[in-house]
Amino acid sequence: MIKAHPTHAMLRAFVADELPLPLAVGVSAHSELCAECRARLRDCEAELATLHLADSMPPAETGVPEWDAMLATILQQPTSPEVVVTSPAPELRVAGQDYRLPRALARYHTAEWRQIGAIRQHRLPLAERGARASLLHIEAGGSIPAHTHEGYELTLLLAGSMQEGEVRYQAGDFILRDASHCHGPHTQDGCLCYTVQDAPIRFTKGLPRLLNGFSHRFY
Repeated sequence: MIKAHPTHAMLRAFVADELPLPLAVGVSAHSELCAECRARLRDCEAELATLHLADSMPPAETGVPEWDAMLATILQQPTSPEVVVTSPAPELRVAGQDYRLPRALARYHTAEWRQIGAIRQHRLPLAERGARASLLHIEAGGSIPAHTHEGYELTLLLAGSMQEGEVRYQAGDFILRDASHCHGPHTQDGCLCYTVQDAPIRFTKGLPRLLNGFSHRFY
């Protein structure tokens, strides 16, 4: 069961086309995996459509019954059924495993990985307003050393599971962290993630702190 979702403000910003591209792709991929957020996005679309129609209405016509009736008719129209893509999307292969990517990421099924231990990263050609995106694969039993952030970090779990403290995240979870968080996620079964960062991370414990001068290489 998906337990971590985008905030209402983020969903609304997505509908209004106000998010940086890497975050917008993350919200789109999450909504494909999460029926709850697909419904919330439809609510945001209806909300913004109503505001747009109200703003575009000439002031002199405010309260005109004909206008109110037309607006009510538009808003009561049945929603279109969700489009189901039946053709199989290409699979991403990494560490001997195949993964089906959400439609928003399917074009990136050919990846060039750089590896450090159990962690593989593929930088995606998505960057806007300082935010960068990657695919991150962690092998079974792998972990990321404890760290915090100079900016924000989105982790969208695409496959597998990830543990942070007592919380176990699964495919579809949309995990947003910032400088107020210090965490060191690990995975028992392995996982594939879509990640977005707008600043380097900072390791907080042990030998990995020696890498802080080079952390921009992981951003």
